[in-house]
Amino acid sequence: MKTLLFCIWLLTFQAASAAEQSTTLYLPTMNCAMCPMTVKKALMKVDGTLDAKVNFNDKKATILFDDEKTNVSALIKATLEAGYPSTEAVKESGL
Repeated sequence: MKTLLFCIWLLTFQAASAAEQSTTLYLPTMNCAMCPMTVKKALMKVDGTLDAKVNFNDKKATILFDDEKTNVSALIKATLEAGYPSTEAVKESGL
């Protein structure tokens, strides 16, 4: 019984430790209406990406991802391989 409880606790702890993270990438080379679809498709192929919203007017993509499966570098690599170099957008601090 103790082993079963330990296994349940361990599984719960592992699930709780995975954190959803969000980042915004700046994509200065997006220059047509099809670009956001291509970028989103590339980002969603990255294992661990939960959601991607790409805005053509702002030339930015906001990505929600599981930080246990991927990271910002992998997301930047995905956009680069799709033909759209990106950088992590500077986070604004509240005053």
